[in-house]
Amino acid sequence: MNKRLSVKTMVAVLLLCGVSAAAQARSGEEGQDGSFSLRVLPDTVYPGEVVRIFLDGAGLRDTAAAETSGVVGELKVSGREFPVIMEGAQRVAYVGFDLDTEPGKTSVAFRVGRIHGSREVVVERKTFGSESLKVKSGFTDLDKATVVRVQSESKRLHKLWKTVTPRKLWSETFVKPTDGAFGSPFGLRRIFNGKPRSPHSGLDIKSPLGTPIHASNEGRVVEASHLFFTGNTVVIDHGLGLYTLYAHMSRIDVKAGQEVDRGQVIGLVGATGRVTGPHLHWGAKLVGSRVDPVSLLGL
Repeated sequence: MNKRLSVKTMVAVLLLCGVSAAAQARSGEEGQDGSFSLRVLPDTVYPGEVVRIFLDGAGLRDTAAAETSGVVGELKVSGREFPVIMEGAQRVAYVGFDLDTEPGKTSVAFRVGRIHGSREVVVERKTFGSESLKVKSGFTDLDKATVVRVQSESKRLHKLWKTVTPRKLWSETFVKPTDGAFGSPFGLRRIFNGKPRSPHSGLDIKSPLGTPIHASNEGRVVEASHLFFTGNTVVIDHGLGLYTLYAHMSRIDVKAGQEVDRGQVIGLVGATGRVTGPHLHWGAKLVGSRVDPVSLLGL
């Protein structure tokens, strides 16, 4: 038997090597061979936090090299899809880990063009306190008409949280929206008139009645109305599924559909809705995840 390879045999071997290389590339595209990196900032993740997740790898660079702006992919965490955008030469997603995210390893799946894969991040345990509050009985014992109103408002907001504007509307860092010390923190388990209610999904800022409230960043007003629990309320869409909420205002100075600048006055601190005194309730949602607005200040 001739041990020398014929030309045809050599071609077949080369073709097989090509198939093997293609299979390896496909494996890389699926993120199974370590050829793609996923970097999280801050590098310690807690429930209720907003983080930036950066994606990198030769395949990603080749696939999306021509992209300069807009959404280039998506990143999926706990059933929620977060847009991947280009910031300069970097692919990044702003991701919210919901208040109720279980500690431990959480899968992060991504797709950029034809490239897809997954990695795991570790969510650390975080303990939230509790507080008991006394409010008017009308805010805990709701009549039928009020139940209907609350359900309608809840559905409207729920639909809003699921709406993702496919571009980033802000360009500077987020700022604290009003003067005053931080009060009840995000995530508190709350008891109203002896009855357990939903966790505190925002942060209270202790400010005197009439203190100006500023937009924490650029965006578009998508809600400016009186809601049952939150009183006079403004919601700003910052793009990419990120919203900030300002509640219990004594006066609203903006309208739905209006574009606002970072630091623009949008109203005044008040005591409308379910409150025990004047303050600003500042909240944030990211693709429906309840997140601590303070974590936005670190972005």
